[in-house]
Amino acid sequence: MRLPTVVLVALVFVSSIALLPHGSRAAESASVSILFDLGDGSYDWSRVTTADRFAENASWQATLDGAGQHGLSVSYRWFPGLGIAVSDIGDRRGPSGFAGLFVWNDSGAWEASSVGISALILADGDAIAWSNAAYDSVDFGLRTPVPTPAYPYPAMGFRADGLAGRASGLQAAGTGTSASDAPNGAGVLWDRDLQTREIVSSPAVAYGLAYAETFDGLYALDDATGEVRWHDPAVKGFSSPAIFDGSVIVGSSSGRVYRLDARDGLEIWNTSLVSQPRFSGITSSPRVWMDWVYVGTFNETGGPGEVVSLWASNGTVAWRHPTGSIHYSSPAVMRGILYVGVMGAYNTTTNVTFDPPYGVVSLYASNGSERWFFPTGGPVAASPLVTGSLVIVPSKDGNLYAISLADGTERWRAAVGAGVSSPALFGDTVFVGGGSLLGPGRVTAVNRTTGVVGWSVVPNGPVQASLSYADGKVFFATNAAEGRIYALDASSGTVAWWYAPDPAEYVLASPVVSNGTLYAPSDNGHLYAFRDSPAQRLAVVSMEAPVAPLLVGDEADAVVTVRALRGALRDVRLQVSHTSEVEVVAATPSPSQPPSTWDLGAVAFQENRTVTVRIRALHPSQAATGAEVAAVVVYSAVDGSPSSAAGSATLTVTDRGLPPYVTYLAVAAVAGSVLAILALLLWRRRRAPG
Repeated sequence: MRLPTVVLVALVFVSSIALLPHGSRAAESASVSILFDLGDGSYDWSRVTTADRFAENASWQATLDGAGQHGLSVSYRWFPGLGIAVSDIGDRRGPSGFAGLFVWNDSGAWEASSVGISALILADGDAIAWSNAAYDSVDFGLRTPVPTPAYPYPAMGFRADGLAGRASGLQAAGTGTSASDAPNGAGVLWDRDLQTREIVSSPAVAYGLAYAETFDGLYALDDATGEVRWHDPAVKGFSSPAIFDGSVIVGSSSGRVYRLDARDGLEIWNTSLVSQPRFSGITSSPRVWMDWVYVGTFNETGGPGEVVSLWASNGTVAWRHPTGSIHYSSPAVMRGILYVGVMGAYNTTTNVTFDPPYGVVSLYASNGSERWFFPTGGPVAASPLVTGSLVIVPSKDGNLYAISLADGTERWRAAVGAGVSSPALFGDTVFVGGGSLLGPGRVTAVNRTTGVVGWSVVPNGPVQASLSYADGKVFFATNAAEGRIYALDASSGTVAWWYAPDPAEYVLASPVVSNGTLYAPSDNGHLYAFRDSPAQRLAVVSMEAPVAPLLVGDEADAVVTVRALRGALRDVRLQVSHTSEVEVVAATPSPSQPPSTWDLGAVAFQENRTVTVRIRALHPSQAATGAEVAAVVVYSAVDGSPSSAAGSATLTVTDRGLPPYVTYLAVAAVAGSVLAILALLLWRRRRAPG
């Protein structure tokens, strides 16, 4: 009964070799966008220019070139008379056995290509997509990718990857990274008060909406304005939502996992995994991998929890694996193997601690059988990061562990004060947060292969929110009474900017980046969106100059202040200019390039840097209404983008008048002369003959 369906799918996705135009013609180039959707929440975009779009297999070569930009392997076969069939992108080993090919149509949607890649001729500006999860492995139902050319960088779930975080072509999963640009400053796009408390789940962003689960239900907000588009009060709790094929999948405090339509919130299915939840229910965040949803359960009675696999299509349970409670950890999946952090057995006496066994468990994703278990010195609430041959995970014992994927043995550990915060990866650097409630916190950069610690930063409180990486910056929040949302320069740990939500409150939820915007919840019940606007300046230049008129020859100080207003600045250069009515005679500090250029280097967020310029008044020109001293600062934001800001001051220069004693002498001289003339006239008059 299934053979015709399989044959149909093969005919659609296996290439027919097109008859190309014959005869002489000029080569015609085409620049195209290619999406690689790996089927596990990870995706990458490539921009490829083909020299001759009509050349044989030009679109196939563009696919290979685009995959090569990200170190992605492409598995395929050639069938005589049919063409190329792609079975896998990025060695994800999807169960359907082939990857689907989509084209972006004139209606602004992905549609399955009517021809295979060998016969597909692309035009300049076209976009195509390859997806490992394009077809359900049971009924071959079509599933379209979530990223689109119009909305290229969605945040598809907790620790899902809009950038695979690869180092030298290594596979990675659960990296918490995005290829999107990200705000360089704390410019609030919108602030939505959801009238609830303690938002502890992290948002997902797709289809023009931001999804946030709260204790008052699941909200879908317009990602550009923050307006509520729909709200389901029944779906509430701790779990962070995942986006899959036009839907939202999330756990709830009722012990159920829900799948809802992403655009209107209508329920597709729900499945109960915890029969008698007390308060927390399902606190783990689901991971969608190809056909299945993987999630952990939290047993508040002190008994065992489970790792559960659900069929994404209908919510039925595929398998259950008993283990310690899975608290906040979201599974990572790589090459058909699942890795998840185990919190342990809930201690019902203390109601805040967990007892062994805790650590990391590795299971076969297909059937849930255990491969290995790695014990740690404390509970593991963080989500594992998989990179190359390692799974890297923090534990509440303060250590960051690197574990062999193959056999579960320890490769290295780093004492970084780790806790419940999930790490992020970019290149060969792992970024990890640490700190316990009411204690200090820090963020540390650790080498992926050696465990050697690089920079470390101490913010204003413990870092229990997970970290996100995008656009050269690391984002996180502090779980302190006056919690802040932070951005760090990933290369140095320098604070790029921070924002203090108002009213002040703890921040446990993790910020995420999507399409140039950072979305961050707070326990004060607000969800914030941060974005750089074209008119937004990260630097402000102010100048103080003498108010009283300057006489020719007088000297005075003009003080220039450069302030990093919304974010940190790099490569700051200050240039001071002036009109001909004044000249610069001295400056503090001395200019880097005399007489009036200063290389200030880096200016930290909210830091003031001042330069005092000593000026002398010259003879004013007749046309001048006032002398002007101007300052221009050029700089780079944390992501390296150039910008500038300016400030100026106007002062009056007048001719130097005569001193008072000179005036008195002149008046006396004139008066004396007049008296002398009068005396002379009188004398002559008297001498004249009568």
